[in-house]
Amino acid sequence: MIACEMCGKKCSNLKTVLVEGSILNVCENCGKLGKPIKPETVPTPLEIAMRLEQREKRFRTKNVFENVENELVHDYAKKIKDARMKMNLTPEELGKRINEKKTVITKIESGNMKPDETLIKKLETALNIKLTEKPKTEKVETKRTGRALTIGDLIKREE
Repeated sequence: MIACEMCGKKCSNLKTVLVEGSILNVCENCGKLGKPIKPETVPTPLEIAMRLEQREKRFRTKNVFENVENELVHDYAKKIKDARMKMNLTPEELGKRINEKKTVITKIESGNMKPDETLIKKLETALNIKLTEKPKTEKVETKRTGRALTIGDLIKREE
C-alpha cells in the first residue's frame, strides 16, 4: 500500500495529477482536486530513429552559396557606363528605354547604388551586356585542432 501525497491515506492504486503546478500521486478523492496527467509513453525505436535523423539534419553544415545562382560583377558601374557610351545614349535616354529615372542610371554608373535583379535584367537586355557571374568558391585549408572553425582560422595574417 502506498500513501496519497496529499491526504496521507493508504491506497493500492494512485492517480498522477497536476495540482496547482505540482505533479502528485494521489488517491481517488484527492484526484478530483487536480487535472489528470497521462503517463509518459516510451517512444518506439522507429520514433527514436526519426528524431535522431531530424536532429542530424538540423546540425549538418550548409553551403550558403549552394542556392546562389549568379551575382553582380564587381565592376558593374564601369561596364554599364561603357556600354551606354558605346551606344551613344545619355543616362536620360537609357532611363527611358528601361523605364527608369535618369538619377537611378547615374547612381548605378557612379557605383552609389547596386541594381536589383529586375533592373539588372533590364540593363543586360537594353545594353546587350552581361552583369552577372557565377560566384567563385575557394577551398579553405584549416588546421585541424579538434575545435570548431573560427573566423581567425580563415584570415591570412602577416607575421
